[in-house]
Amino acid sequence: MKSYYDDDMNYDNELSNNWMITYSDMITIILCFFIIFFTFSAQEISALYTVKHSLTDEVNKLSNENMQLEQEKKSLSEALFHITNVESDLSTSNEDFISFLRNNELLEDVSISEKEKELIIRFKDTVLFDIGSAEITENGYVILGKIGDKLKLIDNNFIVEGFTDNLPINTERFPSNWELSSARAISVVKFFINKKSIDENRISFSGWGERKPIASNSTEEGRAKNRRIEIRIIN
Repeated sequence: MKSYYDDDMNYDNELSNNWMITYSDMITIILCFFIIFFTFSAQEISALYTVKHSLTDEVNKLSNENMQLEQEKKSLSEALFHITNVESDLSTSNEDFISFLRNNELLEDVSISEKEKELIIRFKDTVLFDIGSAEITENGYVILGKIGDKLKLIDNNFIVEGFTDNLPINTERFPSNWELSSARAISVVKFFINKKSIDENRISFSGWGERKPIASNSTEEGRAKNRRIEIRIIN
């Protein structure tokens, strides 16, 4: 025979076991939370590693490009004149063109300098032309011939630029310094194209007249420096 006491005991047992259901639900929820948290953390770490590897690849790529550009910059002066530092004293160089200048006492009239993106060969006007003329002299042909041979060793584009001093010129052929400087630059360009067979697509020219002086026009020495032809080889 079942008593009320037995029913009370069963009811108490049921109540005493109910907390396990809540507890197990709570543990399940916490477990799910940690699984989700771990999943997101793993994804974030993976994403960070992906970004790190991408940035590392870009840095390495830029470093390699910089090294290549630096090597190209060095190889330009080396390819033309076999010298690694054109800013140093050229009088001690045994390279053929430098030796030619030294043997003909032209080292003071021709200079070579290198900037970040170009190599500049600068001639005083009297090295290539007579005063007030745009016709290349015999000595000028010899010097430009040697430079033309150098330019054929490389594929770089280059610019021929003419400059004068600020003393005005007014002749039938050259009414202004601008026209004289332009005509001289054109004469040099034509020589390279017609006599040295250099691709005309590599060459451009400009005439600046008395603009862009490199020395003071108030003295004869300064004006002599300003009267010049420059070949700017793009690096």
